[in-house]
This record gives sequence, C-alpha cells and structure tokens, in this order.
Amino acid sequence: MGKLHVRFLEEFISNVIAKGEINLLMKKVYEEIIDDVAMEISVSKEWRKRIFQLLDGESLEISYRNAQEIPEYIRDIMVVNKLTFLVSRVNKCEEYFDNSLVIFKFWAKEFSEICSFSGNNPKVF
Repeated sequence: MGKLHVRFLEEFISNVIAKGEINLLMKKVYEEIIDDVAMEISVSKEWRKRIFQLLDGESLEISYRNAQEIPEYIRDIMVVNKLTFLVSRVNKCEEYFDNSLVIFKFWAKEFSEICSFSGNNPKVF
C-alpha cells in the first residue's frame, strides 16, 4: 500500500474515532446481542451456578477474554468484537417475572443502559 493510501486510512480512522462513530457501531453490536447473551448464559449450567452464588451487589464479567467459558452460540461475535458484559442478581426490574423466579440482569460493560433480564427458577441447575 502506498504512503498516500496509508495516510488516507490514518486520517479516516482518526475522523471516525473523533466523530464517535466507532462508539455508535459498538453500541449497535451490544444492542443486537444482549438478549442472546442473557438467554445463553441463563441456560448454561456453569454460569447459572456461579450467578446464583453471587451476593447482593456482586456481578460477574462475561468477556471475550475468557472465550472458553462463553457458550458457543455467542462466542464468535463476542470474541471478534471484543465484547464484555456483566451479570448480577436483582430483586426487581422493569419487566414482569413471576415472584418465584430469580432475576438476572445483564448489561454491556461499556454501555450500562443496554441491558436485558431473565427470570430463573432457583430449583433448576
């Protein structure tokens, strides 16, 4: 690649970053996958056990850095896009769940407003 092309790419990338377009793209990726992450992690025996053991105020990180722990269905998109989510147990949320269920809250680490909830039967591991 010629020097002109390299310089053009450097300027283009700088402009995209300066305009926050990278942030918008990442936000869109998080929005697209949050429900899948909530579902896949909620049904994973290993993850359920870890989440049920959390104390109030604690959270677990679901990260591309630990790809081997991520369910296969969502692993590639998380690793390729370097996504990180957090999960915790909560007592209430904006969505309705039966009182007998334990609510897991999932959110994007970079964008806490992007979240999803799942209702989980504490008798099922």
